[in-house]
Amino acid sequence: MHKWFLEILQSPDLGNKLTLSDCNTLTDNGNGFVYPICNNVPSFLPQQEKENNTSNTNFGYIAHYTKDAEVFDYHRDKKDKLTEASVAMLQKTIIKQVPKNTGLLLDVGCGCAYVAKHFANTNVKVVSLDIAQVNAEKALQKYPAPNHAAVVADVYALPFAENTFDCIIASEIIEHTIDPQKFIAALRRVLKPEGTLIISTPYKERIEYSLCIHCNCATPKNAHLHSFDKNNMHKLHTNSSQKIEKIILVGNKLLLHTRTILLIKKMGYTVWKCSDKIANKLLPKAQYFIIKSKKTNR
Repeated sequence: MHKWFLEILQSPDLGNKLTLSDCNTLTDNGNGFVYPICNNVPSFLPQQEKENNTSNTNFGYIAHYTKDAEVFDYHRDKKDKLTEASVAMLQKTIIKQVPKNTGLLLDVGCGCAYVAKHFANTNVKVVSLDIAQVNAEKALQKYPAPNHAAVVADVYALPFAENTFDCIIASEIIEHTIDPQKFIAALRRVLKPEGTLIISTPYKERIEYSLCIHCNCATPKNAHLHSFDKNNMHKLHTNSSQKIEKIILVGNKLLLHTRTILLIKKMGYTVWKCSDKIANKLLPKAQYFIIKSKKTNR
């Protein structure tokens, strides 16, 4: 385990510093809590999942997304060329928003670990965080580098001290969370003053439901619990004392449905960016939007 990574870790339970007892455990000497390490990836998930008090659902999100990562391989190549092109452009746009002076970056819900791939063997230290062990392990296995570490943890109980990271990326995560307000607040806690938070999510998504054959309850497609637009995203950030610097619409649906995106992608990112920006001004129907904000002193 990298020395720099061990130095920023702390117990998510009481905030105590941790000791590397052996190759397989981290120990909180203050209360005796022990956190396992598997394939160089420490896990800080609670023994029993605590439900969010603000939610009226029995949705066990930790168990759900652990199973989800076992069933669906987030590191596999996408077969749908349109989806592949759209996601690739979204990811490039997100990377472009990372400040040049970033030294320590947290990738929340790392999935396929495109962030670690981009910054591998650079001066930017990247922590790939996921709630699923398999995703975190694959991220580290695919992109081993002195500046890359991975951890399994719940955003609502992050194993880091306040004011740790220069930049945090949370791509396609907030729509899955039970409490988006607390989600942003939890990320803000570990963000340095004037640090940058980059969130991406579907734009004005119309959430579809199906009837689950197991529980006979209405189940949202892709486990998306919330839909966001500019207004409710502004409100979330204002309440969390995050100052929004920029909102970017990404992936115009007209370019997608006409398959024009496949042609534009071949011309390079700059051409795509300009075409997408013009299309979203004429017809503001985007697949995603990116919200870039700063941590204020309030």
